[in-house]
Amino acid sequence: FYSVFWFNKLQYDIILFMSDFNFSFNAKACQVCGAKCCRGESGNVFISNDEVVRIASFLNISTSEFIDNFCRKVGYKLSLKELKYNNEYFCVFLENNKCQIYPVRPSQCKIFPFWKEFKNNQNQEYLKNECIGVIFNEEN
Repeated sequence: FYSVFWFNKLQYDIILFMSDFNFSFNAKACQVCGAKCCRGESGNVFISNDEVVRIASFLNISTSEFIDNFCRKVGYKLSLKELKYNNEYFCVFLENNKCQIYPVRPSQCKIFPFWKEFKNNQNQEYLKNECIGVIFNEEN
């Protein structure tokens, strides 16, 4: 899925690349960013049936309990619920700027910032403000 790792001499940074994107991503930046990708404007984190089962199992609850407490329907899909605090929305699993389900987080979360919205220079300014781990290629 990701193609290259690069290690900085001073500290071990993991730099991820994906074809068709004009940037790379320093995964280590997640440790200091304040979970900006998990908060802000209202949005959807869609989850598959397999992810429902995996997350419910991780939380040691039934799938129906998981859906009732942590999901909302958006059309024919399920999305994780959000909590609103001070005019900002937070993922229901974000606590103290850490994901409480990180080992089983949804694939939509795993692949950020490599979303189709950010391919081919699309929404580049938004992404620059959203994610401090994004490193744009020099030709852009």
